[in-house]
Amino acid sequence: MQIDFYEEFPKKENLEKLKLVKWKTRVFVAAKSLQEFQSLEREIKKIKRGTEVAYWPIVPNSYWISPFSNTRDLIKLFKELDSIENQLLIDLELPLKKPSYFIKNILRFRKNKKLIKQFLEKNKSRVTTAEYPSTVVGKLVKIIGLNYSIDYERSIMWYTSMFPKWLIKSSRKGLQKIKDKSNYSVGLGTIDIGIMGNEPILVPKKLEEDLNFCKETAFKKIIIFRLGGLNKDYIEVLNKFVKKG
Repeated sequence: MQIDFYEEFPKKENLEKLKLVKWKTRVFVAAKSLQEFQSLEREIKKIKRGTEVAYWPIVPNSYWISPFSNTRDLIKLFKELDSIENQLLIDLELPLKKPSYFIKNILRFRKNKKLIKQFLEKNKSRVTTAEYPSTVVGKLVKIIGLNYSIDYERSIMWYTSMFPKWLIKSSRKGLQKIKDKSNYSVGLGTIDIGIMGNEPILVPKKLEEDLNFCKETAFKKIIIFRLGGLNKDYIEVLNKFVKKG
């Protein structure tokens, strides 16, 4: 398996966890501007040479990228991203931190969706998207047309620490239904809290269970949320599955 990492809070203490990683990896690092990202990229390269650093842009106001974002924010962001050649994480989540945006930008929905689709199509060779699994939210997203039929890497946010038991079972079925897994990765976690501040932590034993399921269902790419939560116990688990070299 290829095992990579998200890092939503790229403080030095979190990035230093790369020293525990003995395989070649990617890090999707969150940043509020291109300048901030490039500074973080240089820092990461010093910590672990050979690491592929991908830009995870944070959108002003809405945080995540969706048709409910501000149009001007999307236009500015996509122009910025066109100026670099790095791999990108396009985090396609609803603005749950700013629910007022569902109403505020409803009239811009079609225009914004078109902007996002055009950008993804143009940059599909260097894009990974973070997307909801086949749960209630995931099905709602599909109904309102927030998934895009474009051939890029889709990372399914299968964070089982956040699911009740019945939802883990049904979401497994959704992952099993994916026939061609070559352009998919699975996000596992959470092994540390994220932006919501209350994400339950996935213990090493449960992480191993999720990795076994992914292996059995032939997923070859895993992204762990998030790097800052790494410790020797998690590394011991990951070493059982990682593709060395």
